[in-house]
Amino acid sequence: MKPVSRGALGAFALVGALQIQPAIAQSTCWIRPDNNPSMTYDLNLGAVYVPRDAVAGSVIGIFEQPFGLISNEGRYVECQNDGVSVLTFITRSLAPIFPGNLPPVLGQDFNGKVYETGVPGIGAVIRLGHPFDGLAADAFEPQGEPLVPFMALLRANIAALPITPLQGQVTLVKTGPIAAGPHMVDTALFHGQFSLVPRAIDFHIRANVIQAQCNAAAVSDDPVKLGEWRATQFSAPGTTTTPTPFSIRLSNCDSDPNDDNLAWATVRLDGVNGSTPVPGVDGAFSLTSDSTAQGVAVQILRGDGVTPIALQQEVPIATLTPGDTVLDLSARYYQTAQANGVKAGQAKGSLSFTISYQ
Repeated sequence: MKPVSRGALGAFALVGALQIQPAIAQSTCWIRPDNNPSMTYDLNLGAVYVPRDAVAGSVIGIFEQPFGLISNEGRYVECQNDGVSVLTFITRSLAPIFPGNLPPVLGQDFNGKVYETGVPGIGAVIRLGHPFDGLAADAFEPQGEPLVPFMALLRANIAALPITPLQGQVTLVKTGPIAAGPHMVDTALFHGQFSLVPRAIDFHIRANVIQAQCNAAAVSDDPVKLGEWRATQFSAPGTTTTPTPFSIRLSNCDSDPNDDNLAWATVRLDGVNGSTPVPGVDGAFSLTSDSTAQGVAVQILRGDGVTPIALQQEVPIATLTPGDTVLDLSARYYQTAQANGVKAGQAKGSLSFTISYQ
C-alpha cells in the first residue's frame, strides 16, 4: 500500500501597517457660531462733559475709558494658527481722521488717530485691548500702538483664540470750537477684517456731549464797600485794611454730577475807569481817575482773605457744581505810598470781570 501523501502544512504571516493621516491644522479665522459676517458693536457713553472754554486737546468725559462689548448679534471671531502661517487683522476707517494737529492729550500723542464724529469740535480715539495690544505671547502683535486704524499679525501657534468681548479704551477729545448746546454723537468709526473674514467688526459710538458752564453771573455787592478809614491808620507801604468779603454767584450751572471731568470757573479781572494794575503788588489796582484819595490801592483776594488774585489773566477759583456755584472773593485797601503821601478822600476802584470755564 502506498503511503498516503499528506498535503504540506505551512504558515505565513500577514504583514502590514495601519497608517493614520495626521490632521492638518488650519490657519484661519471665522465667525462663531454660524459664520455669518454681520457683527456690530455699539459703544454708548451716555452723558459726558467738557468745560465750555476748554482748549483743543482737552478730554471730553473720561480719559481712556475702558469698554468690553458683546456684538449685537451675539457672534464673535475665533482664530487658530499653525505657528507657520501669519494671520492679519486690519482696521478700516469709516469716519474721517481729524486732519489738524493737537497738543498731547494727557501726555499721549493722538495725532493721526483722532476720528471725526460728525459733530464739529468732537473727536474720538479708540485703543483696542487684548488680543490686539501685544501684551500676550499667544495673541496678535500690533504694528505700532493698537490705536485705530492699525494692523496686527498673529504668528503664534494657537488652537483657538476667541475674541470676545471686544475690549479696549475710548477717549473723546475736543478738536476745536464746539457750538452751544448739548450734542449727540452717533456715528460708525471703523470696521475690522481678519484673514478670510473680510468684514467682521462694525464699531459705532454714541454719546451726549454737554458743555459745563453757567448761564448768569451776579456780584453780591456792587459796589463792594470797603469801609471808612483814617489816613493816619496807613503808617507804611504795604499796610492793609480788614478784608471785605464778596462773591460772584453763577446760576443754572451744567456740570458733571459724577465729577469725572471737573470744570473750573475762572475769573479774569481788568481795570476800568482809570484803575490799572499796581506794579510789584499782586492783585492790586490803582484808584479810579475820579477818586480824591491818594496813596492807596485796592487789592483783590481769594475768599480766604489772604491770597491775592492775579490781574489780567484767567485764575481758577472754584469747580462748578450743578445748579449754582459761588465764587468767594474779598477786597481791601493796600497802602502804596509813604505815610505822608496818603491823602484822605473818596477811594474808588473799578474792575470788569470775565468768567470762563476750563
